[in-house]
Amino acid sequence: MQNLIIGIIGVLSGILCARADVPLAWSGKKDDPVDAKSVGKISSWWTQVDDRHFDKAFWLSCIGQPGTYLTLWTLADIISQNNNVIGMLMKICTFIGAYTGLLFHAAACIKPMVYRRIADKVSPEAAQAAMDAVDRYPKIPSLISAVVLLLSSSILTSAAILTGALDVPKIFILFNPIGALPVMILSRKLGLKIGGALGIGFSLLGIVLIAAA
Repeated sequence: MQNLIIGIIGVLSGILCARADVPLAWSGKKDDPVDAKSVGKISSWWTQVDDRHFDKAFWLSCIGQPGTYLTLWTLADIISQNNNVIGMLMKICTFIGAYTGLLFHAAACIKPMVYRRIADKVSPEAAQAAMDAVDRYPKIPSLISAVVLLLSSSILTSAAILTGALDVPKIFILFNPIGALPVMILSRKLGLKIGGALGIGFSLLGIVLIAAA
């Protein structure tokens, strides 16, 4: 029952994380398309919204992320009962992801907040230099976060399913952040704003935990 509850929390938490990505890639104006390249780059619409737009992006992620890491850790516990190596690697990746994930998202939220306050006071070159300075420290943790949360969690969960360490139907190897990439790409082509692949993938991992429970 405990694992089932955590799985449900994981699904809901993943939805929150997915929704947290939407304000970073979309101005919120009805006629504006999804700006898939907005995270990490200056977008002109940053000055056309208010602070609450980016507040929403940060707090949805801040509230949602703990439930996703709890889901990953619980999956690792279950996997460890049958394959200690995969389970231990999963725990290490979850631990690393837990302290780099929010830093990555916070940095993405800080950049537009800073840019909004300097855009009309400095040259475009100076504004870009300020954005590069904001990126200075989060850059490496952000890369690590992407590797362990997008790639490692997907690969390790799939390996656990294929080896039988995680007793769920083999179709669940598609239920992870990598498996969520086609869903995200298709949704953007259709103009749907459902969020990023990580959040969607975390929800799918929550479903895997529900199935395992």
